[in-house]
Amino acid sequence: MAGPTPGQIEHYVRMFEQLSDLSEYSSVKENLSWTVVRPRQARLTVDDVVRRLHGEPDTMTTDRPADCVSDLEYDDLADTVFLEQRGDAVIIVGFGTAIAEEEALRRLSQSTTVHSVFWAINNFNRLYYIVDGVVVTELDMLRPLDRWGTDPEALTDHLDALRDLHARSDPGPDWETAMATLESLTAQRLDPDWFARPQLLAKVGRSHHRGRA
Repeated sequence: MAGPTPGQIEHYVRMFEQLSDLSEYSSVKENLSWTVVRPRQARLTVDDVVRRLHGEPDTMTTDRPADCVSDLEYDDLADTVFLEQRGDAVIIVGFGTAIAEEEALRRLSQSTTVHSVFWAINNFNRLYYIVDGVVVTELDMLRPLDRWGTDPEALTDHLDALRDLHARSDPGPDWETAMATLESLTAQRLDPDWFARPQLLAKVGRSHHRGRA
């Protein structure tokens, strides 16, 4: 089928099972955002991404996502993101709303291509495909036939698994399928040990903005 394979979906099923065995990961399945940013022209760095998210690169630290999910209050998690440079791509993971808002993703997408998934505890969710500040495709991952943007069909070849899940009468691996779909779109993967290794941490959002674009 087009899009993620059953093996890719099963990878994220296993990932969440492993994370759920640790108490500090109790909120991971409730609120998560995962974004992959790729430059279309000049090189893009983690510092560039943090500035676009209205953060200060000079204040970045390093911490394990596991520890932060366990130790920080929800309001602090909301503007905390973890970042990794992978070749020309930058990976961003958050447990709040910092990169769940379309405005922030549009800023990220200037001269770049952005693919992003997020969901919240109330099942509000989105999958975005944004290029150069334009939302090409936006969809509700639980209702993948509901699509918006300048080209709602642009991701059609990658949505078979989400469509199949929507058509099922029994509960299925919803967010696991969403993660696998992003992997299908970007060739990037998250593993359980990623959350246990030290990653770059940045505080972002309007409260941290000092006039930079």
